[in-house]
Amino acid sequence: MPDTIYKPSGIKVSVISTHDDGDYLLVKSFTSGKVFYAHKDQIEQQQDTKPEAADTPSRNRRGRRKVSAQPVVKPQVPTDNRINLNTLTPEGLTQVLPGVGIKTAKEIVELRQSLPGERFTKLEQLTSIKRVEWEAVFETGEVYVE
Repeated sequence: MPDTIYKPSGIKVSVISTHDDGDYLLVKSFTSGKVFYAHKDQIEQQQDTKPEAADTPSRNRRGRRKVSAQPVVKPQVPTDNRINLNTLTPEGLTQVLPGVGIKTAKEIVELRQSLPGERFTKLEQLTSIKRVEWEAVFETGEVYVE
């Protein structure tokens, strides 16, 4: 979608995605970088749009907007492929972490259970287990703690 203008303030925005069957748009301001929702009636195309034919009015006789025949495509929510280390069993840890056997996985679970709340709060807490190259694991971005 081309650059558009947000009518109430006149700022230039770009549309990131659409929501609620196209009624609301997630937009980002070019000037401030703010991301916010705007109703589709508040957004105006900056570039020239195609003029409508004179024989096809944009509203019906009761003043209601015409429904477009084009299907509305809803945006896909990206899936999170990362793994939370606080939820895995020792068997799960052996499948997720490269080079980790069942003995090391059990040590990781024991370390997790010895912490307050039985949860890791930082990835750095895992560095006390020496048999794993944690820096390489952290760099992949595939694991996290929550």
